[in-house]
Amino acid sequence: MRSFGKRVDGVGGRRRIKRRPVSIQATGASLGDSARGLIIEDICLTGARVMGRDLPREGTEILIRRGDQALLGEIVWAAADRRGILFNGARR
Repeated sequence: MRSFGKRVDGVGGRRRIKRRPVSIQATGASLGDSARGLIIEDICLTGARVMGRDLPREGTEILIRRGDQALLGEIVWAAADRRGILFNGARR
């Protein structure tokens, strides 16, 4: 079971890792696909929630870039225009 962003003690409880709400413009691209604009809505040590149009589907690796910084991860959930990304090296 994937645990990114899941609460450890039910509704109203604490998350496993605290998320930081942000609004950061970036780009995201999967292998063999062109980069698409996206907004990073929240971020933590293990992953991020992003929003954007026509983003890759669940199970796809994605490279997120902003300026000279880049993070590689996997899309672990998808809902409408939002995606949950688990960064490479983070535990599930």
